[in-house]
Amino acid sequence: MKKNLLSFFMILSLFIYIFPAYAQQSNTSLFIQAKQLSLNGNYKEAAEVLKNILKNEKSMYIYDFLIENQLNAGLIDDSLETAKQAVHNFPKEAKYLHLTASIYKTYKNNTQAAYEYMENCLKIAGSIAENPDYALNTALLASELKKYKRALEITDELIKKDPENSQYYIVRADIYSSQNKKKQAIKDLEKSIKIDNNSTAKLMLAEIYLMQNNEAKAIKLLEEVSINNENISAVIEQNIGKIYTESGNFDKAIDVYKRLAEKLYGKSKAIILMQLGDVLNKSGRYEEAGQVFEELTTLAPDETINYYIAGKFYEYTKNYDKAEKMYLGALNLNPAYAQTLKRLAVVYLLQDRTKDALKYINLIDEVERDVDYYLLKAECYSIDKDNKTAILILEEALKENPTNTQVLSFLASLYEEEKNIDKTLELVKKALEIEPENPVFQNFLGFMYAETGSNLDEALVLIEKALKQEPENGAYLDSLGWVYYKKKDYKKAYKYISEALKYMPEEKELYDHLDAVKKAMGK
Repeated sequence: MKKNLLSFFMILSLFIYIFPAYAQQSNTSLFIQAKQLSLNGNYKEAAEVLKNILKNEKSMYIYDFLIENQLNAGLIDDSLETAKQAVHNFPKEAKYLHLTASIYKTYKNNTQAAYEYMENCLKIAGSIAENPDYALNTALLASELKKYKRALEITDELIKKDPENSQYYIVRADIYSSQNKKKQAIKDLEKSIKIDNNSTAKLMLAEIYLMQNNEAKAIKLLEEVSINNENISAVIEQNIGKIYTESGNFDKAIDVYKRLAEKLYGKSKAIILMQLGDVLNKSGRYEEAGQVFEELTTLAPDETINYYIAGKFYEYTKNYDKAEKMYLGALNLNPAYAQTLKRLAVVYLLQDRTKDALKYINLIDEVERDVDYYLLKAECYSIDKDNKTAILILEEALKENPTNTQVLSFLASLYEEEKNIDKTLELVKKALEIEPENPVFQNFLGFMYAETGSNLDEALVLIEKALKQEPENGAYLDSLGWVYYKKKDYKKAYKYISEALKYMPEEKELYDHLDAVKKAMGK
């Protein structure tokens, strides 16, 4: 019996010594499994395995790896809870307080909680001077919470300990800037630049100079950073171009963007070309803007908008062949795009190619047949001298848009050509009721009164109102002269019609009016 008991105790003792080794081996196996899962991107599964390990082994390494996988899996709340457990289990480890603060700030945007953890972190870590990374984080959080006194207290101590560390001056400059203390911020940034030509300090200083409208100093600093930092030079040059653009210095902005476009390719180049096209547009260099957007069609051949914008610029500069090409390119990508169909129709109308214009106008989907659709279609028939069809189209448009002054005035002009004076007057009066200060309608009604020899005093008032807005408008001056002709004041009639010819020297109707005045004067 004694022998058996001895054997029992020996077995028990052996089991006690073996079990921890078995448990350790099991955790090792689980850790390898977690590592493989993590490497394969299965972060959530890896985290579950690591949580099982923690049940048996409270290891800092396991906590670190678990938090990493939880964050990678997007398990923010779980990672925060794990970090807090680590703080509890390792109360003298400042890094877990720092990690908890980081999660609060980065993922929860909870600056207050992050700051409280960082202050505790500093207390555990020891002096500010001996823990600069923790100290800087704490200072920045304090500044964000407007605890400027505490933030400056930390940075002052860091600078006192190491006065040649440019990063400390940058952080303090940021704190000063937050308080709008620009002079102190500039002084610190200049010190940082003096110590090691710090690019971050230069960028921050450039930003302050821009706020002070000192563009020359800002651009000088940005150019220095661009030369010394190839990796970010494109971004900086882009900002320089933006500065020139916003200050109205378009020529310099164009030079910057052109230079930058030559260095880049692909999507990056496309972005710069978009900005270049915008500046060229603002500077009135529309043909070049069209060329830039045409180039964009080769970089991004599936982008309808690039063809469309290029087409608009070419249309504006009367380069109708190019405009047609660009609009057809846009329609090749999106055949039903109503705006492109309309613009292409306009290009054809400007060349009196009415059949081509009608072809594309009729392709506009019924749902998108707005006022422009009717106006363009009516214009086609008007150019072809088919006023009756044009009138029918505009009457249909008027039913759907009874207050649209474009339809009213166009329809009125067609009725005038058809010698339907009553209908013309009715439509012009309605347009003027809707837009009583519109000089075009004021002149139109005034001229119609002169043509009919009625309401001549009212006609004078209307046309004089129009001329107050556009004193050098030849059509309005002719109308005024024609009213005076109808009032038999031939001297004034001659004066105003002669003046009108200065602005419209090729207008046959004005010569006819002047001949009538001369004849009445006996000349």
